Amino acid sequence: MKKILFTVASCLLFHGVNHAQDNMQLKEITLVGGKNFSSFIFKDSGGSKDKTLDYVMYNSFGANLSFTKRNHTIRPELLFRQAGAKSDFEGTSLSWKMNYLDLNVAYLYSVLNTRKFAISPGVGIGAGYMLNGEQHIGEVRYSVSETQALKRFDFGFHGLANFKAYLNDAFTISLEYRFGMGITQIENDVNAQMSRNLYHSALLGFGILLNQKKSSRFN
Repeated sequence: MKKILFTVASCLLFHGVNHAQDNMQLKEITLVGGKNFSSFIFKDSGGSKDKTLDYVMYNSFGANLSFTKRNHTIRPELLFRQAGAKSDFEGTSLSWKMNYLDLNVAYLYSVLNTRKFAISPGVGIGAGYMLNGEQHIGEVRYSVSETQALKRFDFGFHGLANFKAYLNDAFTISLEYRFGMGITQIENDVNAQMSRNLYHSALLGFGILLNQKKSSRFN
């Protein structure tokens, strides 16, 4: 199912790129930051889900570029993302925290775009490189980077909804919700277990509009 959703997201993204790539202009640079509510999707070798896994709240921040033509926007992004989860095993607390550097590309379509605000849903795909990470078992800390318990690279997709307000002809503020899922196994174990990242994000953005003197943002 996750591979099907990733394929659908990829098709929507590339369809948007092909449809809007001609005469696209860099219209905005946006700094983003906010909270990640992160967990894992885990299934054991028998296909049973781990229902003890719970969400943890971490941080994300980065920057993206908006290349726009009419209602279509292609948005490459560099993002620092913290991921992980927490659980409990027979009274012993377990937790994970990983720091990823993500390279994302998203396609957004403005369903509403006035001179005051805009609403744009979209889809994105991305690749993440784990800079470092740790696991706590009770009071004992382990480095997942040094033990190589987790893979360095993570690939996934996300759906998003962006709500933007135009402060003036130069600046915007935005609030964006994302739901993201990994499509690759993040553990290095070669058994039949499956572990993937799962997260919800709420990101605030501060945007700098470009080329406003030369062209309207509605072009």
